Amino acid sequence: MSTDRRFEYDKGPSLEDEEPADSDPNAHDEPPEPDESGRATIDVAPWKGGAVAGTSAFTVMVAAFYQLVSGFTAMGGYGGSDGGPGAIVMTSLSASANHGVRILQDGEPIDEFLTLRMGFVPSVTGLVPAVVLAVAGYLLVRYVRLETRRAAGLAVGTLVASYVVLLTGLTTIAEWTPDGEAATADAPTIAAATDLGTVVTIGTTTVAFVAVGAAVAAVPRLAGTTR
Repeated sequence: MSTDRRFEYDKGPSLEDEEPADSDPNAHDEPPEPDESGRATIDVAPWKGGAVAGTSAFTVMVAAFYQLVSGFTAMGGYGGSDGGPGAIVMTSLSASANHGVRILQDGEPIDEFLTLRMGFVPSVTGLVPAVVLAVAGYLLVRYVRLETRRAAGLAVGTLVASYVVLLTGLTTIAEWTPDGEAATADAPTIAAATDLGTVVTIGTTTVAFVAVGAAVAAVPRLAGTTR
């Protein structure tokens, strides 16, 4: 009987003795450390920051063009829902054209007026890549800790490379045979160019606008180091 009572009242060691010194799970979550200019930055590998920035910029750009294409289709553009291209195909064509990629019809450059009339390069959508890439470059340099020029070059280079690779892949599905005549042998096919010039054009556009955003973000950092 005494043995049973001993087990009944034996509650083991106190929880206070086993409680770790850092009971707060967020005790080691340190806030972003400020750089030389006093601004908070994130300590992450430059290539990781660049890859995340490039992938995020591409995702935002595609989402913006998809929304614009969907709205244009709903208003009767691209032949409406009957016989017109799919939203994804039209998004890839429009996104490619707005990055300077040539749009071809049966392998020949499409007429500029036809390109504008079909909505590939409206006057407003041309600003989408410029704004998205400039913001991506700004945020990368502004919030990622880049101690050296090599780190900055690696981060920006990874951003550009990831964006170019993803967009080049998108151009491979930018192909459409109008009026639902895909089964006809002589149906004109509209597609984005997928040659080396496409990669160069996309790369040039990406570098130009990423550099603008990165330069704007670097000015306060450079000013802080020269004080």
